[in-house]
Amino acid sequence: MKALLSITIFSLSVLGLAKSLPPDDEYVIVKDGHLYHHGERVRFWGAVGNFPGKKHEDNEAVVRRLKALGFNMIRFWREPQGNGSYVKGDGSRNDLIDHFLWVCEQNDIKIWYAGLNNLGKAKPNDVSVLQERRTEEAWKKAIDDEGKHIRNHLARIWDPRLELLGIQRMKTIAGHVNQYNGLRYADDPNIAIWELSNEEWWFWRIKSRLAEVPGFFQKQLTREWNDFTHKKYPQEDILEKAWLGLLSFESYKKYNIRLLPLRNTKVDWQGRVLGVNIQDGVAHQYGIDDFNRQRGADVIEFLLQKWLDHKRREAKELKAFGKSIAMGSLVWDTGIGSEIQAQFLQQQADAVAHCTYLNGFHHDPGHQRYPWYSGLEELPRMAWDKPWLEQNRVEGKPFFVYETQIHNPAKYRAEYPMRIASLGSIQDWDVVIWHYFGQAPDAKEKYPYSQPLDYTIAGENHPHGLHFQYDEVQQSSMVMAGEVFKNFLLSPATNPTTFVFGKEDLYDPLNLENRGYYYDMMDRFSATTFRYGSRIFIDTTRAVGEISGPNYMGRVYEINPICPTEEIRYDWQRGHLTFDGPAVAMYTGFFGQYGSEYIHFTNGLKIQNVSVRNPENTPYPVSPAERYVTLACVSTDRKPLIQSNEILIAAVSTSFNSGFSLSPEKLRREFAWTFKENAGATVSTGDLPILVSRVDATIHAPFLRDMYYEVLDFHLEPIKTGNILGDSLQISGNDPVFLIRLFKKKNSNQ
Repeated sequence: MKALLSITIFSLSVLGLAKSLPPDDEYVIVKDGHLYHHGERVRFWGAVGNFPGKKHEDNEAVVRRLKALGFNMIRFWREPQGNGSYVKGDGSRNDLIDHFLWVCEQNDIKIWYAGLNNLGKAKPNDVSVLQERRTEEAWKKAIDDEGKHIRNHLARIWDPRLELLGIQRMKTIAGHVNQYNGLRYADDPNIAIWELSNEEWWFWRIKSRLAEVPGFFQKQLTREWNDFTHKKYPQEDILEKAWLGLLSFESYKKYNIRLLPLRNTKVDWQGRVLGVNIQDGVAHQYGIDDFNRQRGADVIEFLLQKWLDHKRREAKELKAFGKSIAMGSLVWDTGIGSEIQAQFLQQQADAVAHCTYLNGFHHDPGHQRYPWYSGLEELPRMAWDKPWLEQNRVEGKPFFVYETQIHNPAKYRAEYPMRIASLGSIQDWDVVIWHYFGQAPDAKEKYPYSQPLDYTIAGENHPHGLHFQYDEVQQSSMVMAGEVFKNFLLSPATNPTTFVFGKEDLYDPLNLENRGYYYDMMDRFSATTFRYGSRIFIDTTRAVGEISGPNYMGRVYEINPICPTEEIRYDWQRGHLTFDGPAVAMYTGFFGQYGSEYIHFTNGLKIQNVSVRNPENTPYPVSPAERYVTLACVSTDRKPLIQSNEILIAAVSTSFNSGFSLSPEKLRREFAWTFKENAGATVSTGDLPILVSRVDATIHAPFLRDMYYEVLDFHLEPIKTGNILGDSLQISGNDPVFLIRLFKKKNSNQ
């Protein structure tokens, strides 16, 4: 890293820029496998949103809101339009983009920059990006007059022109100067994370979609594949011995060794492209069962090497382009959790980035909560079946959750932020980004967030059920979970198990069809992570891997509770999760099943007198037997609660729009999480007012005595203030409680 940085600074000095750049200490860097700023380790709790706003005031208002909700990072997608020019303050799109980034900077909110994804189209006249006349006309024809989008174009990985165009346009975006701070994006210390691509998932797509690529690009790849085979096996008889023979029409002399196998379900489209293997007008099918293991392993090795080489070239160019990119974290791609090749690619980058989403519905009509789903009443996991987040943590690399959310409608969503904070603490993550805040509202509106909850319905093209900006129940829980995560209030697993995979696992042909040893390990990843924590490493210097440490395969009959650390407790049989640490006391789940009318925490805090008040006509009320709640008390200054000068408390249950109605019989019974699959079950999304099931509770602790309190509603306006008399704080379900802030003494600045 030091060598790369010195080269980078040298190149900037040549450009005459280095002397004006901020000092190194201003940048968020990777150190010891985590993120550091000003010499201290930091974590980020962020959001994706449709930013900027329509005017400067909108930017300022929404950033204030985000900061008040505890967010300290934005994953930002917008790139400067046209040539990037504007007059500072003119209210143009470019001006608003830069103004938003500057306002984030002024409020100590860092940026994860995703705008390098927006690279536009390649057009025929872009052929001159590479001076190679032999292929000019064929390339222009393959691009065609309409052009081809550069982002996620499969051939971008191996076509030199598409790669160069992508790099040039990324540099154009990163080289834009923000007039509000005078810095290029590429040098801006407030941009802490960069990404080369989002959900490119190239290896996953190349297996089945290569036929969609114009023939010119297919022939390029097949030619390079033949180069690969000739280099690895210098003579044809050596190749035949390794592969146990060739197809009847294949030969080194003809240079037509086919890039097979790929996917079993695809016809042999390569034959048509190359003009071979057409017998009686019928193209043959070939799958992994038609070839020996070595041929399939060679195909994977070749494709993976193409992808890695491409990413290395991009990363080298971008790292040398600006100080923010050089010193910060450059993510090579985002996802995909259950694919070993994608994990291996990310293992080469500065950081690893994965996501997860969960459905709010249960699939089984016989389940006691049907049609709703709570993840607290089963073995702990952050997925419906195969884990996306539990198996991707690489020791020595920061781990980022680039998107997460529970799909709405979801009655039991208040638990979800705590489940994320729990796994993030066990695994010692560095970043969590929430999808999706939505757009910046009009700052002139007094209460812009008093809107109906977003639900997805049939026929919609956008997953509105993943929005949270109008959801006071989930956001209250998110604020608390964010404080737990950002402030390191829960200890990580002390001795995580390490799963090591070798070369044979990486190149296993069964990976072409989501099979193989790595895929079969998914259930073991989940069960092990929630007991001991886990790490993963793919080591190509060894043939096979090993598991170092205790590991576990989930079964039907399990111990209860499951305690990955002394501070985290999953009582899945009674449906709740608790955090019990010096600086946090949290309960989420079905209090009616707790087995006692009060909860004691080791820091002296006690929760009792818990009940839920459902408004009239609530579509799915919380029953006395459920008493589903999230109750949390956290220190915001990282001190133990008994010493803390600033404490936050939340008490929430659930909510629905008035008139919301659901047709359970329209729910899909099989596994389904995407927004379209169960959208048709929503008969009516309903409207205002939102019917909030509110919580009564008593929080008792000696350290509460004489603390000053502010009860805030969803608009962050105080509805009650005063000093706590005695050792108890009464939370009333009659009040629209969003958050309660406690201080040692009334602060005139609060």
